[in-house]
Amino acid sequence: MNAPPLPPGQWAPVPELPGIPEHLRREGAYLPPPLPSHLPLPAVTYRLVAEAEHALGRLDEAADRLRVRPGLVRATQVRDAAASAGLTGTVIGLREAFAADLVAAHGPPPTDRSAPVQLLAPHLAAYDHGTEHVRRGGAVDADLLGRLAAITVGRPDAAPRDVLRREPGVLGVNRERAYLLTAPNAHLVAHLEQWSTWVREEREQPRIAKIALAHYQLEVLQPFSSVSGHVARAFSVLEVVRAGLLRDQLLPLSVWLDDALPEYQEEIRAVVDTGSVHPWVEFFACAVRDQALAQLRLVGLLADLAERYARLLPRTGVLPEVAADLIGFPVVDHRALRERHQVTTKAATDLTRRLVERGILVPWDSRDYRRVFVCRDVLRLLVDNPDTTALP
Repeated sequence: MNAPPLPPGQWAPVPELPGIPEHLRREGAYLPPPLPSHLPLPAVTYRLVAEAEHALGRLDEAADRLRVRPGLVRATQVRDAAASAGLTGTVIGLREAFAADLVAAHGPPPTDRSAPVQLLAPHLAAYDHGTEHVRRGGAVDADLLGRLAAITVGRPDAAPRDVLRREPGVLGVNRERAYLLTAPNAHLVAHLEQWSTWVREEREQPRIAKIALAHYQLEVLQPFSSVSGHVARAFSVLEVVRAGLLRDQLLPLSVWLDDALPEYQEEIRAVVDTGSVHPWVEFFACAVRDQALAQLRLVGLLADLAERYARLLPRTGVLPEVAADLIGFPVVDHRALRERHQVTTKAATDLTRRLVERGILVPWDSRDYRRVFVCRDVLRLLVDNPDTTALP
């Protein structure tokens, strides 16, 4: 079947922009057409979409068997936030990312704006806000995305319209490596309203195909000046939950997209150039499927680790509960243990001592993170094991 292409978009002239490749400036800024209400796709596309949705269902069931679902959800969010922060060239190690989340939970962040907690806390706060909104039955629409953008840029009280982009936008890692310019503010309000209406409408399109198309549209609209890429990713994982494909944010989509960023950009640009959307939907469906399967394998590896820890520890008491909790929270301190397990400071100190003795925890030898402990086994599975990423 030959799927019909999207209608052509519009190109607006742009002024001189420092650092922008000249051929992009001559091409102009792109404004996509509204998404059509009916867009049939080839059979092979629908098959890949079905595989993605099936993989998500398997992942959701496996997360329950691990019995530390909240921790796995938070670990997924931390990984996703750290990967998404890489869109701006910020590289944050996973150990530092978990420590940043730990510090943020304890109180006001440090004043150093380059500190990991300052860089990650807004992303995680946006996830928390979006998750709570979806759990209350709210729609993942333009209003929510504007609020997520405001939180991410550190302006949580700003109205959604206050964070809209007002100048031509740039898609790419930086200006020198841009692959598309996007049209400015005058069109964004109307186009975001069209986008929200399209997302809310019930249609026969499979859920992953619909999310893929809405993600593409957000990317090329680029409604928010510095965080549109983050917001498009947040939309996708929140809509997966709202649509009932997962019950929680268990899919670290940004991890996969960062690994495949050049191909991601090529697929987005190909839709702009040709109007053909089914290659993009297939790419997105494969990303969801492969990352869901990678997460499924990770859950299995974490379950094996949990069993190994169980053999090292007493069967009853707080100690095995703390060890199981490390599967989702591999960086801890005494305060976190007191609050999560309702124990005294003395008991928390004894718990970390016993876990260090058994090689489950190690102290973090850092001036900035004194009395912080790390579960290296979990971090190795999250970072080093090739079976936990979607790439071969």
